[in-house]
Amino acid sequence: MTEVHSESNFSHLPYNPKTLKRELTKYYISSTKPEQAEMLSTIKLKDLKDLYAHIPDNVKFDKAPFVTEELGYNDLIAHVEAVAAKNNLKTCFIGDGLKNYKVQEIVPYVCDLRGLTTAYTPYQPERSQGTLNTLWIYSSTLSMLTGFEAINASFYDRSTTLFEAIQTATRIVKGSNTALVCESIYPDDIEVLKTHAKETNLKIITIPTDKETGMTDVDLARKMAGEIGLGLACICFPQVNNYGNLEDVHALTDLCTELKIQSIAMIDPMLIATEGLIPPVEYGSNKQGANMLVGEGQHLAIGPNFGGPGLGIFGIRYNEKNKMDIRNTAGRFVGKAKDVDGKNCLCMVLSTREQHIRREKATSNICSNQSFIASAAGAAILARGENGMTESALIGRDFALQMAQVLTQFKGVNLAFPSTPFYNEFTLELPIKVSELQKKASAANIQLGVDVSARMKDGRNLLLLSFFDVHTDEDLEKLENFFRDNFEAEENDDFLPEIPETMLRSTAVGLPNFETEDLKSFYKKLADLNVSPDDNIYPLGSCTMKYNPYINDYAAGLKGFTDVHPQAPLEDAQGCLEILWNIQEMFKSITGLPAVTTQPVAGAQGELVGLKLFQGYHRNNGEADTRNILLIPRSAHGTNPASATMAGFETKTIDGVQYGIVTIEADNKGQINFEQLKTEIAKYNKRIAGVMVTNPNTSGIFETRFKEMADLIHEAGGLVYMDGANMNAIAGWIDLNKMGVDAVHNNLHKTWTIPHGGGGPGDGIVAVSHRLIEFLPGIQVVKNGNTFGVEKAPKSIGTFHRHYGNFAHKIRAYTYIKALGGQGVREMSAIAVLSARYLYEKLKPTFPSLPEGCENEVRMHEFILTITKDTFARIEAGGTPKSTAIAKVGKLFLDYGLHAPTVAFPEVYGLMIEPTESYSKAELDRFVEVVNAILEMINETPHVLRTAPHFTPVKKVDEVEANKTLTFMEELHQLPNLYANVVDPVKLSRMSISDVNHAILNAHNQ
Repeated sequence: MTEVHSESNFSHLPYNPKTLKRELTKYYISSTKPEQAEMLSTIKLKDLKDLYAHIPDNVKFDKAPFVTEELGYNDLIAHVEAVAAKNNLKTCFIGDGLKNYKVQEIVPYVCDLRGLTTAYTPYQPERSQGTLNTLWIYSSTLSMLTGFEAINASFYDRSTTLFEAIQTATRIVKGSNTALVCESIYPDDIEVLKTHAKETNLKIITIPTDKETGMTDVDLARKMAGEIGLGLACICFPQVNNYGNLEDVHALTDLCTELKIQSIAMIDPMLIATEGLIPPVEYGSNKQGANMLVGEGQHLAIGPNFGGPGLGIFGIRYNEKNKMDIRNTAGRFVGKAKDVDGKNCLCMVLSTREQHIRREKATSNICSNQSFIASAAGAAILARGENGMTESALIGRDFALQMAQVLTQFKGVNLAFPSTPFYNEFTLELPIKVSELQKKASAANIQLGVDVSARMKDGRNLLLLSFFDVHTDEDLEKLENFFRDNFEAEENDDFLPEIPETMLRSTAVGLPNFETEDLKSFYKKLADLNVSPDDNIYPLGSCTMKYNPYINDYAAGLKGFTDVHPQAPLEDAQGCLEILWNIQEMFKSITGLPAVTTQPVAGAQGELVGLKLFQGYHRNNGEADTRNILLIPRSAHGTNPASATMAGFETKTIDGVQYGIVTIEADNKGQINFEQLKTEIAKYNKRIAGVMVTNPNTSGIFETRFKEMADLIHEAGGLVYMDGANMNAIAGWIDLNKMGVDAVHNNLHKTWTIPHGGGGPGDGIVAVSHRLIEFLPGIQVVKNGNTFGVEKAPKSIGTFHRHYGNFAHKIRAYTYIKALGGQGVREMSAIAVLSARYLYEKLKPTFPSLPEGCENEVRMHEFILTITKDTFARIEAGGTPKSTAIAKVGKLFLDYGLHAPTVAFPEVYGLMIEPTESYSKAELDRFVEVVNAILEMINETPHVLRTAPHFTPVKKVDEVEANKTLTFMEELHQLPNLYANVVDPVKLSRMSISDVNHAILNAHNQ
């Protein structure tokens, strides 16, 4: 970044880069060249390239890949603004797969609170009460709206949430493997279900929509359920379907009750506000309610953003009559807890269902989710309040009634389903092709709804129009005038169908009404309860908690991007498509692989996509049934085995024959045990679907025989998946194509600076080898001259998202990579490795490392420390059992103003540390002082571990008791009470180490 920065350059930005110590550093690297030279000297190296000398040359790039043109800060601002301006924002009446409501003033404010946006998943509840409270508010407000006692802390989007709900139903209804799904839900949601279900035991069967009513025929559903018999797990149905019609939710719920199966209701939470539609807790003739709910919540918080990040809403009943079903669910829940002093607080509960504990036996592979969008949604619901939620719902309803009446006064224009009630969306039957009318509308600066003619398949021209609180009277007048210009007027006296009272809400939700300024003050306090990578090293191993540049968020927040609907005509979304095309090209260059899919929204979903690609490849070769073995190292992240199970590689033994996952152990160098690998390949050979390997591995050691392994797998006809969680160590240096990789995901929320948001949204785009190009999911963006279009791979395995994935995160990654260029990508990785190697060298004299016996093996971007047997003995003598010692040591890091390292993974007695490239040598040296001070303290005064942490808002949280007495929500009538930090973490990070030590001992003695 070479240009001179002047105040005028930055005057229109919502922040001042000059006041941010990392924002204007070249490549966002804080260490200077002299500091880097000093660190190299400490580890006895001369040049950055020497950091990679132990890696075979035949898997390296010959030179830095081009990646993209590097732009300075001011040029980058101008560039992203210009790309956003290429989108055409028109008066839009598109809803369908993604609704569109006003963004509340509180949302951009909360999205600028770095203590919330940049924080990690709240595994350390004492230092995460800010995030936990935002998720509690989200869950509680959704519980109030829906009546459901347990709302998940969020899934990726509506479509993937529906799949997780169906999986839950198959676990609840014993012996079941089939879901009946109404065809009247959004079509791409069905496509996502079918993609996920392929090669698994799950069957998805759809119930056709009645052509006259535009609704699901309940009698047909009963007949189809009878034909399935005992294998049926659930029926999935929408409250408002993909024609805007209201389904008979009572009859469908009653049918599920009668059949003793699960009812899964798909709802829009905006429409069940007071005076809106009936909540799912009251569905059924006896108001027994649905068993589970699923919905999309993106529009609760943010604009369309070309489809994402989304927010998958999931709820399940939890009451005196039903306390067990929730244990079959996936994902994260937040529950009430108490600390050791009896203070009320919050923590994550039911974690024993999750991948990081249960691995291949987990209920899902989900790891990152959409936590921050959930946080923003909760804030937006509070900002709207009882009155605002009702107002938003009724505006859309009133506008729809008004326009249904007006537009049917034109010749040949009629309601497609005149006897079926609708709410805020309806379908018109037209006398001409919908596409013709939409083309004319586009010329009039209108995006005229969605052509749904192909859904009904009855030859009619059907147009779906949607109305929300973003619309104005002027918008409606514009729409009416457009119809007047294109159709003759013709009086129509038909009455609009009324919504039966039984379909409407009869009670108030009871949401509180707050002033926006009070909410801003409250959320600022929440942000201050967390810690951010902005302020200090955030040493979580395997998580790459690096600095998240402000400019990335600025770019993603440009109106030209945020207001584009994913179903807008492609000619109106050229800026968005340009971003996606460039991301594809960038990651081809970064990985060395020939093709990329941008659709996956998380690293774990990227893994699933990779395995589904493997299945598609083997199916195409006629080997779908016989390629049923996956090789996975024991040190793999828990998502790897969980993804394998989710893809259909169930681990089991039948008649002495092994299926599913075969675990590969490590050798005495901390790498894959090659002798065992060769033995397993010889044993399973043509049954091997592939191998999944993280490289560098979770011990921070590069798998130097990776190419040799890949060659052996390929010879056996298998494929090679590389978990790209640790790309921050090798991007720009290692050519994955040369290494033999067939599929790799890149965590945009790790290496490519997407903020973690307290657990998500993440992103996990996948690059593939030539073997898998024709099977890619979703769409590929193609460039024809200066125009961008989309196409599907010829043998595509399907789709994993209702639209284009987490598009706003693609903008963030794009902006970051444009600031780096090829040389910057290379330097980013090298400094990350240098920082880790420097810390490791400094800490080696006082700490043993893991894996045991590998202390002299070269580390890359992270490493694992432990403590000696003598220190463990001292800790036990001080009253802390060895089994909890490492977790307790992690709590002491909080007392120095830091977040803890990753504790007890992948080594039970390990602390995994990853410094990233974001921090200066002084900050790294301070960290060394802290870690050594902790060791000195636990050796000399080990009893302090019993009371750690000492300065967080709450003391040690009793997570065991929280899981015994589960509480998932409370009715919010006022803002939750908050405990302040005993000592602010920023203040702790500025105190001398000796002063912090004295403060810890004083706090312990008190």
